[in-house]
Amino acid sequence: METLKILFLAANWRVSLIRAFQDAKASCDAQFQLIAVDSDALAPALQAADRSHSLPLFSDGSCLESLLVICRTQAIDAIIPLTNKAIDFLNTHREELSGGNRRLVIQGSSTIDICHDKWNLSKFMELEGFNSPKTFLLAESDPPDIFPLIAKERTGEGGKNQSIIEDQQDLDYCMEKYPDHIFQELIRGREFSVDVFADLKGNPQLIVPRERLSVRGGEVMTSKIDMNESIIDLVEALSRRLGLTGPCTIQGILDDSGTFFFTDLNLRFGSGTVHTVAAGGNIPLMIYQEMAGEEFSKSSIKDQSIMARYPESIFHHP
Repeated sequence: METLKILFLAANWRVSLIRAFQDAKASCDAQFQLIAVDSDALAPALQAADRSHSLPLFSDGSCLESLLVICRTQAIDAIIPLTNKAIDFLNTHREELSGGNRRLVIQGSSTIDICHDKWNLSKFMELEGFNSPKTFLLAESDPPDIFPLIAKERTGEGGKNQSIIEDQQDLDYCMEKYPDHIFQELIRGREFSVDVFADLKGNPQLIVPRERLSVRGGEVMTSKIDMNESIIDLVEALSRRLGLTGPCTIQGILDDSGTFFFTDLNLRFGSGTVHTVAAGGNIPLMIYQEMAGEEFSKSSIKDQSIMARYPESIFHHP
């Protein structure tokens, strides 16, 4: 039986996710091998894969050829990016890296352009009638006229350089320091990350909302699954409108009136997706089954289950 090989690009610290893929092998008839690559030769996730390689930074001119060599010598069948920068790199070099029927687990270029730019995303949401916070960009819109606000990098991820704007003084300071930031109306309510897996035809096969109970440095530390039907319906509609395929994590806030506001679309696995996997939404297995041409297993989600994350250590002994 042929062994199918999956390469995880920019694996870094995603140990629990790689382990979830390792665990899912036992439930699939096909054989799989997991290859993790990262620019940091000591990245912990490299230890969780079957094979691993270090790679130059995406900004290094030799990165593409190095990745192509790995793909050719290891006969890689699919590449799964684990960061936005990895997605952008695959998108830029889509033609070179998808040779030989290799699958790049990324969205179409137009969808990436929308979702990786928070200003483009806000305009898309408004045009399509999905609720999202009022959003301002100094170069293209009037100054904000509401407070509080949240300032974000236009193309950032993980909450980097994000801050709360309480009044005009805060706004003036932030506009001068971060002129390219976007400024969004701060919505108060329950924060959700919603894990989605859609098949290659764009049909959502799994939608699992997770309430973010505590967050550290942009990463969810404690979450609770809440199979809220209204959120699931809205996310399904958005997923179909964008034609999403593969794994994605969509973020939003449910306010006190019951209105759900979309805030971010991560076109990749979210940091807390392992909660969905542990609760019965086995996305790694679904990816295996899709690659092997098998039918998807029916998912039974443990509603109201809670995840509490903690740091782990991986040791390298000479």
